[in-house]
Amino acid sequence: MSAPPVQATLDDFELGEEVAWGSLATIIDAIYKKNGKHYALKVLNKAQLVKKKVIRSALVEKDALIALGTRPQRHPGLVRLHHCFQDSLHLYFALDLATNGDMKVLVQKLGSISLDCARYYTAQLVDAVIFLHESGVAHRDIKPENILLNSEMRIMLADFGCSYIGKDMESEFLAKWPCRLFNRLEDIAPRTNTFVGTAAYISPELLSRSEANPTSPDIWAVGCTLFFFLYGTSPFTAATDYLTMKRVRALDYSLPPECDKGAADLMKELLVLDPMERIGVPPKSSSEKLRQHSFFVGTETSMPENDASPTTWSYINWQSLWKDSPPPIEVGPYRIRPHDASTTTEELWSGFESLQVNSD
Repeated sequence: MSAPPVQATLDDFELGEEVAWGSLATIIDAIYKKNGKHYALKVLNKAQLVKKKVIRSALVEKDALIALGTRPQRHPGLVRLHHCFQDSLHLYFALDLATNGDMKVLVQKLGSISLDCARYYTAQLVDAVIFLHESGVAHRDIKPENILLNSEMRIMLADFGCSYIGKDMESEFLAKWPCRLFNRLEDIAPRTNTFVGTAAYISPELLSRSEANPTSPDIWAVGCTLFFFLYGTSPFTAATDYLTMKRVRALDYSLPPECDKGAADLMKELLVLDPMERIGVPPKSSSEKLRQHSFFVGTETSMPENDASPTTWSYINWQSLWKDSPPPIEVGPYRIRPHDASTTTEELWSGFESLQVNSD
């Protein structure tokens, strides 16, 4: 009988620089002394978790990561949990380190990314999301800052604090779906309608807390993320979260007339108010139908003559998606305006010393 694994502690890590931080967590580049590998050490302050009443979020993230990590097959597009431990003040997660930041920062630096880049990264996101759902996990907070980039510029989906975990979500929902109009919401989809996520990427069914397949909010977020890749903003962005959510409920967005036909068609099929009519959401659609959309695989006239891997990522070969080299990062249809990029700190502060204050 093998001995139980030794629990890691903070003393097992050599702490380096902070690489990210937020209201609840700080991410530190840390070296695990026993193997010399770098990890992203996510540190959560217990007092803050209690104060903001989000203790469950940390527990859900741990449960989701453990559920995914114990699957017979692991997915390369998901951050992996290596250690979790605690002390009197903090909770710690030792995760894969994303050495190239996240998609939000990457896209905002350029204004947008090219159509082929958007196709490649959206395909990787779709593949990771499908694996999640097949594993009984719905992410429910997919957004560009939660899509990390590893050393090879491939994605790693992170931050599972808003997740929903079920043994077989789709089967459980579909078994009750035919009589969904006649049953109470909590009998149809328990805890799948909890308000979670970020305003610009949250689905209308979560906003209205209506019954839905628990996988449907992730599919909606894929559509919002593709729009962000191409145009550097969410399709529903407004001055405040309230106005943003109002636009989501009204499906108030527009696509530029020059938008690629395939991309436009996919976003229109993803950004649908009724989740049951959304591409990729059972029972009316499926993950395979989403994978085979023309934006990813082309049309009959544009399909490649053989199964060779794409060189420009003008189409997706799903079999080699995680093996072939990523496309070079190129600027897309929306570019940062020159004056936006050239504004200096000195210009912003230029009038400060001229302010006059009456000291009497």
